[in-house]
This record gives sequence, structure tokens and C-alpha cells, in this order.
Amino acid sequence: MRYKTGSSPYWCGIQAIGQRNPVARLEVRTTSGWWQLPRTDYNYFLSADGSGCGGAIRITDIYGERLTVNGIELRPGVVQPTRVQFAQH
Repeated sequence: MRYKTGSSPYWCGIQAIGQRNPVARLEVRTTSGWWQLPRTDYNYFLSADGSGCGGAIRITDIYGERLTVNGIELRPGVVQPTRVQFAQH
């Protein structure tokens, strides 16, 4: 996972990299539950108001498999390992 350069608690872009299968959906956990982030054409998922930035992330691949990623700090520009991987299809 990588937070886009310039990300902060008030705005962030999240990129899921190194996954075996293409990522179809990325969600962040907020106080209201899971919130799906929109994907940009430059392959980042954006939280325009910072909701969920620095918290748990849930990614879903094109086959419907869902993984929850914990422990990803809000460190812009730094690639951080997820320690989870989609099953091979």
C-alpha cells in the first residue's frame, strides 16, 4: 500500500500495489463503518475529506475476494507491506 505524496488526515490518496489480482474496490473504516473510495484514472483511491486515512483498509479483487489491511500508517510516498495476498485464480 502507498499513500500519495501530500496525503494528510484531511485528504489522502491510497494505492494498492503488489497484489496478485487486480483491485476492484478499496474501502476505509470510518466511525460510520466501511466507506468505499472512488478510484482515479491515475490508480489511486481518494478520500477527499480524509475520512479513514491512516486506519484499516479493505480491498476487494475482481473475483470478489476481500482482504482487510491493518497497520498501514499515514506515511505519504512510502510503500508499506500489507502481509495479506489474494488467492491465485
